[in-house]
Amino acid sequence: MTTSNARCFAVRRVNPYEGVLQVLALPVARAYSADGVTWQIQVQAARPDHTWRSLGDAMPVRQFFNFGLWDAERGLHRVPANPLLDIGAMSKAAAELTDTLQTLADRLPFPLIDRYECWSVDRVGRPVALLATTEDASLIARLRVSGWQATRRADGCFVAPSCTDQDAPAPGRPDNRGCAERLERIIRDKGADKIWFERLGDRQARRVGPTGEPLGAATTALPPLILDTEPDDPAARRLILEYVDWLAPRLLLLDPLSDDLRGRLEQAACRRAAEIEAVFRLIPRIIDVAALSAARVEARLRRAGATAPST
Repeated sequence: MTTSNARCFAVRRVNPYEGVLQVLALPVARAYSADGVTWQIQVQAARPDHTWRSLGDAMPVRQFFNFGLWDAERGLHRVPANPLLDIGAMSKAAAELTDTLQTLADRLPFPLIDRYECWSVDRVGRPVALLATTEDASLIARLRVSGWQATRRADGCFVAPSCTDQDAPAPGRPDNRGCAERLERIIRDKGADKIWFERLGDRQARRVGPTGEPLGAATTALPPLILDTEPDDPAARRLILEYVDWLAPRLLLLDPLSDDLRGRLEQAACRRAAEIEAVFRLIPRIIDVAALSAARVEARLRRAGATAPST
């Protein structure tokens, strides 16, 4: 989506999947947000090391620098910047960016543009798990794609009822990744190769080469979420569905999803009220508005209770 000289889009944060990143880009400034509320502001400027060079040197190298955080309630909170940077010009660019952000707030979420997707596939080429995405086909050959991760390595939050005592986190050890590692083994054992696809619309995709060129006319149906939820092994299927329930608030940010699947994800997500509240502005479509609204109220009440002074 383009508004005058502003480009608005979204990309998925995958491997592990952590939701959808919203991006607003102007020629010399850009903003990122994972929740649609707090935005990381970056502004382009000449690198300070060029200020010490003679006028006969090459043109200064320009790059983006973190300039601060912005939200509609508190405005821009600027981080300390190198005094050798052109702070005046950067402040002007940041102000233009935040003014644009305010006018586009009601257009969230922005459209997803990362249509090139790398999937782990089984021995017959069926997609198993999403490993990477990009909006730029020229990057495919340069991207280093790692094995699928259920959570970050230091994150032990995923606990599944079907995990054995050996897999579940030990008391006092929140960093234990037993359940996540068990799921990662299942995905790793099923995946035989990595293949890049170009999503054509809805769930249909075609295989592409290292520069994004189509490899034949055949199409493949991609899983609606980030992994295949229907493996042959019942135990694996149960663990995968438990993982989907745990991840439901962030999976609601994906689009398109069928009404039936979105409704099931909403039911699971309502059990994670705080996470629903955190990403609510980025959910593209809601089936049960009343249920999600109730979950948001619950999250606010819990937050108010947690911050209330003790008597």
